[in-house]
Amino acid sequence: MTTRSSELSSETSESAPSVRHLESLDDIPREIAERRIQAEFSESVDPEQSKLLHEAPDVIENQDDFEKSAMAVGIEDTDGLRGFASRPEDPAHVLRLEDVSSRIETEAHEDLHRLTHPELLKEANENPALKEFYEGVTQFLTEQAMDGLHDYQPGEIYPEQTEAARHLAVEVGDQAVRDLFFKHEMSDEVRQALDRISA
Repeated sequence: MTTRSSELSSETSESAPSVRHLESLDDIPREIAERRIQAEFSESVDPEQSKLLHEAPDVIENQDDFEKSAMAVGIEDTDGLRGFASRPEDPAHVLRLEDVSSRIETEAHEDLHRLTHPELLKEANENPALKEFYEGVTQFLTEQAMDGLHDYQPGEIYPEQTEAARHLAVEVGDQAVRDLFFKHEMSDEVRQALDRISA
């Protein structure tokens, strides 16, 4: 008997917090995104924050509902927007995209926003330059989680910001970037780099 490999079976590791019942086709990309994040970042992510993702999963919406949800939180222009997370404790809103790998990428990106250390999130929201850089770091980490996903093409979201994050990782190391993002731990090198960005 042969077993056919599938994207879902290759993404269902033991690292997920618990088994969720798949009730719709939207649940499959959501589950893959969550499992990829767990597989890549389980050593860095606070288990309580990770539990939040499982208990309050992303909301997948058609264009009209997505625009209404965005307007409700003060986002007036949704042109090019594929997802948003207004608060870490709330589900992210993700546009139902035809391309499944893009939907998984968007869900992973928004879930990473929800897993960001609150202090870093606060600092990014208070400083426009740091906010741009933070989006790049989020996408840089998203691309790490998405690496090897069937049909996934990196480099399409926040390309300049992601390149800046990639340069930081080369300078200080991937783990230092993860420690900043998930734990708000900063080496002197990271602090100096952030000071340059924030200035």
